[in-house]
Amino acid sequence: MTPTSLHYTDDRDMAYGVAGMTITLVALDGEEYFAGIDLDAPAGEQMLMSHDFGFKGNPRMSAKIVWEQTLRELRLAASLALGNLTCRRYLLAHMAVRPAELDAMRDAMRHDASQHLDMEDDETDRIFDSCRQYADRLFRHQGVADIAHSFAGKLIEKHQMSASEAIETLASLGLQ
Repeated sequence: MTPTSLHYTDDRDMAYGVAGMTITLVALDGEEYFAGIDLDAPAGEQMLMSHDFGFKGNPRMSAKIVWEQTLRELRLAASLALGNLTCRRYLLAHMAVRPAELDAMRDAMRHDASQHLDMEDDETDRIFDSCRQYADRLFRHQGVADIAHSFAGKLIEKHQMSASEAIETLASLGLQ
């Protein structure tokens, strides 16, 4: 397997990507944003997030609270994307994430951080690098790798899971 882009190559690749996102979400305690999984959904919509997730402001909230919430969601979105790619590359393709893939993700994060948070590239890069290191450590852990293989297999079989079913399945595999 020689991936040439960030797009999924087949259903198995997609299952590993979604497994990587789900594991990352649970590891980062982001379950409140999780609504479920649907591998049959249109491209990019397999991971179902709650209506609370997304870069939206609330005029009743202070600017500081909105900014902090947006930063948390940006960090989580970057972590999910990196978990997706890292899981696919390390555990399915048995290769490192390519620098060009990381550059594309970093550029996307820079754009969002600049647009939604008025952040400079160096600030964004520090957050991105932190998220990248976390994903690397997470999916290099043999226990997490075993969980990811099992969970991706279950996703291939079922194609759909509610958030509670996915979290329960991950807990039964040892991710808490």
